[in-house]
Amino acid sequence: MSMGRRTIGLVLVLTASITVIGPHAGAVTRPDPVAALKRQLDGHGGVRASSVYRIVWGPKKDHVTRRSRAVYRFGGGGIVALDLRHSKPSADGASRAVVFPARSYGWYPDRPAYLPEGKSWILDTERNELYLECGKIRLSDPATLRHVLSTTTAKRPAGVYDGTRTTLYEGSTTIGKLYKLNPRLWVGDFEKPTGRYASYTKLPVKWRLWLGPDQLVRRCQTRYDEPEYPWNVKDRSLTTADVRFSGWGDAIHIEPPPAEEVATRDELVFPDHD
Repeated sequence: MSMGRRTIGLVLVLTASITVIGPHAGAVTRPDPVAALKRQLDGHGGVRASSVYRIVWGPKKDHVTRRSRAVYRFGGGGIVALDLRHSKPSADGASRAVVFPARSYGWYPDRPAYLPEGKSWILDTERNELYLECGKIRLSDPATLRHVLSTTTAKRPAGVYDGTRTTLYEGSTTIGKLYKLNPRLWVGDFEKPTGRYASYTKLPVKWRLWLGPDQLVRRCQTRYDEPEYPWNVKDRSLTTADVRFSGWGDAIHIEPPPAEEVATRDELVFPDHD
């Protein structure tokens, strides 16, 4: 499965971590979400995520809703594997992707005609960036997480998610500030926020994070505008993301599909067109 410009990803992490405040023994302590994130990424567990993206456009408020479930495995300071399942894939799109840094496998349940008999997976050998994402915010990047939390404008007790009571943080940043931290950020899935899209650097990205007492993110929401088409920067679509996380630190095992069910790109057979 080709990752295209939308590299896989979608989610967050953090684990309990303590920062000592002040030089004296017994000083007050406070949890540090960024240090907690790094500790999770250095571990050997993972996390599960369920995501709902809703895109609204046009005067009639046309919309599409995309749902997915994912399992992530951490290690060595990053994400080492991802198993992503889409509820409604696009035409000829994969319903499932198993992704590693140097290869990925896309699963096609209806087996398109170009797949050899007996094969239901397609192997791609491109290098992949694996990260936890919530809308435009790459929350597996410590610098991005630090920036987002620095823009907090409100904080209050919130509901219970993944069996733990949470604190809700909310605030707003901009496309431009996120782009400085993540040069691979795309606007409208078409272009970087530069050149003819430079005006989009000022657009706000509103966010909400629900943190447990261990500083793990249990839920994330974002809301932002994007150009509706690459040739029309005036018309915009509104995208909202809602991602929930569970099972932090669980033992996660993600294996490639059976070799006999996998086809390489060279094995695909496409009809000739005159």
